[in-house]
Amino acid sequence: MKHRFAVLLVLVVVTSSLVGGFLGGKVSAVSSPAQNSPSDFIQQFTEAIDVIQKNHVDNVGADELVYSAIRGMLRMLDPHSSFFDPKEFSRLREDQRSKYYGLGIRVRKLMPWSDRGRVVIVEPPSSGSPADKRGLRAGDVITNISGQNIDDWTQDDIIDHLRGPRGTAVDITVERPGVGNPLQFRIEREEIPIINVPYAFEVKPGIGYIKINNFAETTADELKRSLDKLGANRLSGLILDLRDNPGGLLNQAIDVADFFIPKGELIVSTKGRLPNTNRSYPAPSLEKIRVPLVVLINNRSASASEIVAGALQDHDRALVVGQTSFGKGLVQSVYPTDSNTGMALTTARYYTPSGRLIQRDYSGSAFDYYNLPDTSASANKKREVRTTDSGRQVLGGGGITPDVTISLRELNRFETILASRYLLFEYARRLASGQVPAASSFHLPAKDEAKTPAQRAELAAASKFEVTGDMLDDFTEFLRTQRVEFTAQDISDNIEFIKRGIKQEVFNAAFGLEEGWRVAIQGDAQVQKALELIPEAKTLMTTGRLTPVARAPVIIK
Repeated sequence: MKHRFAVLLVLVVVTSSLVGGFLGGKVSAVSSPAQNSPSDFIQQFTEAIDVIQKNHVDNVGADELVYSAIRGMLRMLDPHSSFFDPKEFSRLREDQRSKYYGLGIRVRKLMPWSDRGRVVIVEPPSSGSPADKRGLRAGDVITNISGQNIDDWTQDDIIDHLRGPRGTAVDITVERPGVGNPLQFRIEREEIPIINVPYAFEVKPGIGYIKINNFAETTADELKRSLDKLGANRLSGLILDLRDNPGGLLNQAIDVADFFIPKGELIVSTKGRLPNTNRSYPAPSLEKIRVPLVVLINNRSASASEIVAGALQDHDRALVVGQTSFGKGLVQSVYPTDSNTGMALTTARYYTPSGRLIQRDYSGSAFDYYNLPDTSASANKKREVRTTDSGRQVLGGGGITPDVTISLRELNRFETILASRYLLFEYARRLASGQVPAASSFHLPAKDEAKTPAQRAELAAASKFEVTGDMLDDFTEFLRTQRVEFTAQDISDNIEFIKRGIKQEVFNAAFGLEEGWRVAIQGDAQVQKALELIPEAKTLMTTGRLTPVARAPVIIK
């Protein structure tokens, strides 16, 4: 404990010195050389902790106080410098390395705001995973972990207890639809890969679709496999979906952009205070994917996602479609400590090939920064203007502005109720488990029927499952049992939303998330618009120009 505390104190002192470095002359103007030596910092800090621990009304641990002090100092610098306690740092490394030790299942806590929210396995376990070998299946409800009732556990609590060191075992109890008694399983944890490119398929003949969720250590390799699977160079178009992608590793953003940008062309540059943070990153590879490309972004696409979208836009290599991205142009370096904690410190800013700094203003409150981006016309007028390779104007200083803006409508009241209470998922679970007579011809695949994604896709296509009128009648009765207030008009006005949502959740449970996602994007207005714009993407790729039609904003109602 003493060693750990000493390491953390040094980290506090080092961070304090970094604050002085960022503030520059301002600090030296008010401080004399004899003040604020490292020993003074340590003495003042230890005295403050001693007073707090001896006199505060609550018993506060030294670690908690030091962690809070470090977080407070980093918060002064910028919104993205942050501190990770041991649990947070371990999770960060798992995400970056694209693997963890666990069972190979995806779980969802229904009604997460409730103390009695149930925990459900939402898709078939990963093929060959410990859960798959032991016979767990989509729709199983986990009620106990290691002999403890989990009704009042948070989603993080549940994940922490399902994960653990490789080779250790966990006992779980599940309830399965159609099975009278709870089932007991003892499952040994193994290495489970985290999939960063979960979906890759032809959304229509000759048009590929690839979704990238995150930029971790394996993202570029996963993308390569997906492009090979689709035979990308024979396609007539490709949609690269970066929506809701928060970013990740800089080198992976470079490797992803490198698939499409000519060798030697700049992908991104970084500029910082130290010499080693000033670098340019040209595309290194000779072999490229030459196919008309549409990139989808939204206001939750950030960091590495913006590096990729910005590079492809600046080089006129892709038509960028959707909503203005988040606007994070700061690069963090991660510094681990001997105490299994870590610090992500902003050490540089990144710039797109045209010289755009994507970072938006963060001088206001943290709440406004994360929740209320200013995308008004007056705000856009203040943004820097740069040009692409062909001379098209693009904006910096507030995220990536799409070439074609598509603003989506908000869910209406009834749709929000169905989504927030997971009612479509609950009903689909009844269908998939054979509890609804109207769906008696549909069944979950047997354990050995659908081992691979290709087999699942084949079974999904052969199922011919559609939501019938009898199922909709049964669904309305189900809503009444759930005490949902609705009218016949609510059902008729939202019939396509209901049918598509039920089918997606049935396919999630029966065939996996990729097959469910195929169903979902049939009702995704941004994806459907991207399909329409493939000819524009071809024009851009060959001429570097956009037609007036492509430049006009689109609002989907």
